[in-house]
Amino acid sequence: MNKLLRRLVAGGFSLALLLLCGVGTVSYLSIQRLTEEKRWVFHTHQVIEDLDHLRIGLSNAEGARSSYILTKNTVYREIYQDEKQNVYQLLKVIRQQTSDNPSQQGRLDTLEPLIAQNFSVLEQSIDLVGQESLDKSTQIAIANRSIEISEQLQAMHNEEKTLLQQRIAVTDRLFGQVLIVVGLAYALSFLLLIVVYLLLQKQIRLNKALSQEAIRLEQQAAKAKLADILETITDAFVALDRNSCYTYVNQRAAQIFNRQPADLIGKNIWEVFPEAVEHQFYHSYFHALGEQRVIQMQEYYSPFDGWFEYSMYPSPEGISIFFQDITRQKLAEIALEKSERRYRSLVVATSQAIWITNANGEVVEDIPFWRTLTGQSEEEVKGWGWLDAIHPEDRERTSQVWIQALESKGIYQVEHRVQVADGSYRFFAVCAVPVLDANDEIQEWVGADTDITEQQAALRDRNLAQLALQQANQELEIKVQARTAELQKLNEELKCSNQELEQFAYVASHDLQEPLRAVAGYSQLLENEYQDRLDEYAQEYFAYIIDGAKRMQELIQDLLVYSRVGTRGQEFALVDCNVALSLALSNLHIAIAQSKAIITHDPLPKVLADKTQMVQLFQNLISNAIKFCRQEPPQIHIGALLRTAGEPEEKLLTNSSLLTQHSEWLIWVQDNGIGIKSQYLERIFEVFRRLHTRREFPGTGIGLAICKKIVERHGGNIWAESELGLGTIFYLTLNAN
Repeated sequence: MNKLLRRLVAGGFSLALLLLCGVGTVSYLSIQRLTEEKRWVFHTHQVIEDLDHLRIGLSNAEGARSSYILTKNTVYREIYQDEKQNVYQLLKVIRQQTSDNPSQQGRLDTLEPLIAQNFSVLEQSIDLVGQESLDKSTQIAIANRSIEISEQLQAMHNEEKTLLQQRIAVTDRLFGQVLIVVGLAYALSFLLLIVVYLLLQKQIRLNKALSQEAIRLEQQAAKAKLADILETITDAFVALDRNSCYTYVNQRAAQIFNRQPADLIGKNIWEVFPEAVEHQFYHSYFHALGEQRVIQMQEYYSPFDGWFEYSMYPSPEGISIFFQDITRQKLAEIALEKSERRYRSLVVATSQAIWITNANGEVVEDIPFWRTLTGQSEEEVKGWGWLDAIHPEDRERTSQVWIQALESKGIYQVEHRVQVADGSYRFFAVCAVPVLDANDEIQEWVGADTDITEQQAALRDRNLAQLALQQANQELEIKVQARTAELQKLNEELKCSNQELEQFAYVASHDLQEPLRAVAGYSQLLENEYQDRLDEYAQEYFAYIIDGAKRMQELIQDLLVYSRVGTRGQEFALVDCNVALSLALSNLHIAIAQSKAIITHDPLPKVLADKTQMVQLFQNLISNAIKFCRQEPPQIHIGALLRTAGEPEEKLLTNSSLLTQHSEWLIWVQDNGIGIKSQYLERIFEVFRRLHTRREFPGTGIGLAICKKIVERHGGNIWAESELGLGTIFYLTLNAN
């Protein structure tokens, strides 16, 4: 590239970068301004939303006052007080939000006394609830105040709507300006880059030609270097193309074939060695090519009267094969296998018994060597029955040594007398090795009993027995290592399986809801569209379809909540159970009002927990008590006491200063409902476990299972005590430290 071209490219790049920097600066400032305008739009939306909430709060307060006058139920009076407090809080929020708007502040100055007067009149009407009817002037005052308040709220709402439209217009105008500026700048930058690109194309073509030549030279050098390497390795190597024709044969392969490499290049392998078609090598060769995977194998090749080990590496161009003569190694393995068979025969001939027990020393699987040695039946050996074959004088010492090995997790070694099948006692040397899992816990014991009776008579026999014992120990260690590796692999597979099951439950719970929504929605549309054409039975069937879809959706949602308890929980923090209970009661206020439930509670503690799950726990238990009530209104009480973990309720702590690491809070939810039979108290915490039909009580049967999973996640326990017809108490424990 000449100097002029280089300067043009550098200048073009520099100009494009400067232009992009300028565009970035202008875009940043414009976006900052646009963001500020967006914030004011959001602020106006928030004011409008709070005004709507204020109107709803006033309406809810009047509705609660009317419900109280009609029903005399104190619950509605409490709702009225809550709504009144909410209205005043909203007034404070709106005043803060409109602090920059004098006209809105003026309307608030007018609105607040009107709302105060309206609440005063409403409270007078509540105080006069005992009278047959309200004073007409009171009713007129309430109506007038409501009209004036509505007018003020509507005026504020209209002004905020006007502000919202103005701010949206400003935002749209700014957005258009940003698009125009950025678009023009980027278009100019793009043109500069195209010019630079065209200048570079000429040099790129030249560089490409030079690169291809360099690559060709490098490939030739690499092939020469690879050929030198393949000629120096001890393995035989051949390369074949897709047509199974030789493309390369090193000297080691030529020596094994007893041919010159030049005589094989270009020839088909199956024509040169037609007898190979009858061997496993032929099938493995085409499997490697067809599946494009590496295959390693060993095979006896009769034409060469030897064993060969093959490693096949397929590629799109063909296949490369490394192989070597392993005849000596294979003959050694065959000799070793014969030696092992002889050793097994020696074990049987010398009355050596191989056995396996569980972690505690109990026999749970059949050990035929031991039965053959002692004459015991399989049932007599099971458990600790094998001790019956030990001499009575040696049993206590055998048990003590066994206990020491359990505590130390070390090798168990002992010598004792064993009663063999003919009724006589013989001396045996016992050695057992513990099989440990990934957590260093004993899974089982693998051991061997070796007859050492003849060792006391002859030193030669003793040496032979010791050699057999040493070989047995080596075999045992190999088995232990294999079993340990297998257990570790199973543990990893179990962890992966648990993760996959949790992910499956979560995904399935989400994906299954979509077709259910479609079934319910289209069924309702079909029923509404063709209702006049359907007879009574068809309408009943549609009701069954819609109800079944809704129940399945509730079931999936509950299953999703259940699966998330352990996987989607928040980090533990200090949670005030009084606040969690208040949130749960707020979520259930409709059910509480409809059932006229009376709910009381003692002062509740602060615990280290997941706040969201604590709210869910109280909500499920209280909802359960409301649902399974008798004809009379439910009466529910929530209490809590401090106690020492594991102690009965009589030994409760009354002073929080006595708190220790073993202290726990006992919390209970007591109701006067229908009660539960004692035989079902354990089953109610199982998933999908229902004691009543859906016609009697709705639900999915997962609520109490979710409670149990939440409590167990917090390290506690949950149980129930109940008497049929008198009510139920649900107890749960939480760590107090």
